[in-house]
Amino acid sequence: MDADQGLRTPAGSITIEREGADRWVLCLRGDVDTEVATRFTSSQGRQRIVVDAIDAGGVTFISSSGLALMLICTEASVAAGRRPVLRAASQRVTRALQLAGIDSIFLWSERDSPAGP
Repeated sequence: MDADQGLRTPAGSITIEREGADRWVLCLRGDVDTEVATRFTSSQGRQRIVVDAIDAGGVTFISSSGLALMLICTEASVAAGRRPVLRAASQRVTRALQLAGIDSIFLWSERDSPAGP
């Protein structure tokens, strides 16, 4: 094991951004691997992540843990009375959602719909 391995910067990120007074966006960027997804989930503790939109347009890789996080956030948001829109998804995210058979669970923005505009 490399001594510097524990100090490396993750290649991806997950954040929750505020839009306006009461709108929240889950933003995924770069390589969203298991480490990135786990770090984000751990930072949230037991708090349910309720969002109004998901932006995964800048994702270059997504693991099953990243997909699970998107799904969990969508389910928590629906349970809280919101219906988050997947407003941006890279081709890799779109393909991963299709392969997992969960693309139909998400409310896609017209622009990013797997069926096209």
